[in-house]
Amino acid sequence: MENTKNTYVHIAKTKKQLYRYLLITLGFLSAFGPFVTDMYLPALPSLAKQFSTTNSAAQLSLTMSMFGLAIGQIIIGPVSDKYGRKRLLISSLLLYLVSTVCCIFSPNIHTFNLMRLFQGMAGAGGIVLSRSIATDLYSGERLTQFISMIAAVNGIAPVAAPIIGGIILSFSTWKFIFWVLLAIGLILTALSMRIRESLSYRNRLKLPLVSSFVNYKNLLSNRIYMIHFGIYMFSAFVLFTYISASSFILQVTFGLSSLMFSLCFALNALAIAAGCAAAGHLQGKKSIKYGALIMLFAALLSVVTLNVVHSIVLVEVTFVMLMFSFGLLQPVPTAIALDSERSNAGVASAALGASGFLVGGIVAPIVGLGDMLKTTSLLFIVGAVIVGFFAVKSLKRK
Repeated sequence: MENTKNTYVHIAKTKKQLYRYLLITLGFLSAFGPFVTDMYLPALPSLAKQFSTTNSAAQLSLTMSMFGLAIGQIIIGPVSDKYGRKRLLISSLLLYLVSTVCCIFSPNIHTFNLMRLFQGMAGAGGIVLSRSIATDLYSGERLTQFISMIAAVNGIAPVAAPIIGGIILSFSTWKFIFWVLLAIGLILTALSMRIRESLSYRNRLKLPLVSSFVNYKNLLSNRIYMIHFGIYMFSAFVLFTYISASSFILQVTFGLSSLMFSLCFALNALAIAAGCAAAGHLQGKKSIKYGALIMLFAALLSVVTLNVVHSIVLVEVTFVMLMFSFGLLQPVPTAIALDSERSNAGVASAALGASGFLVGGIVAPIVGLGDMLKTTSLLFIVGAVIVGFFAVKSLKRK
């Protein structure tokens, strides 16, 4: 009897340890996007000078990485549904390591931008597969809690990345930032080696690989998925508007140093983590309701803070509100969308992740058109209004 009891205790401890290990590992894997995009953001204004090119060409590196993150997820999602998660995860991490080395030794901005595309495509594996693995292992409220925790852990990345980038730039160049990114990739590769395959052979797609991509079309007929896909996509629209504009607004317009920009960026990232954590404690769809309302208010406020009252404090307050609302809007819509497509978890996860980085790639060059302050506030409003539209649709469904 005592041996049986000890066995159950051992199993419980093992499950708890596995849960924590997966939480940390999958959280950091899902943070690949912020690491790839955010760590070198403080270097964007100086990148053009170091490569002897234009600001728009340097900013294109951000667009290329976002497109890579989108394209990579679109490809990896259905492939993982057919062949499993772990082999693709390790392969994508190895490609990430190679492309990061190529970024470091790029002779010109064109090669660098191309390598950023491949780096983004490789980093996409960590993003889409972390959510797919979580969906394979958990469901319902448990899945919502896990994704909320992943999202909160994910907040560590945008907090650490710009601070590290700013500190590095205070004594070195952008190349050392990529050496750090390489080291992070090596650590995540080692951690991922210990993750077991989560998708059993009987649950894998039996269709030919090419046919499996048809499942993207099937998502369109799932009303629950598409409503929450809309919330996810256009809240990401607001996020990437902020990411694309913040370095230029805070450093060029308000004259902050790269380190001070990094600290402001870190504060805003903490707001995302706080929003994600709050969403995990709110019952039902309250996080969707509050997130949509706060985002719309902050977007309207940005018109005043960016274009009328030029105060760095008020601008930062606006950014914190926007990022907190983004955090509120992520966990629940993501969990509901994935739970509604359990048989196509890889495709469903890939479509969500790709949509965010796709709009990010589109937004990045638009932000720089005309007066950046006016364009940025306008894009905030467009994204917030569309999020509000889908939020209303979601709240009407029980």
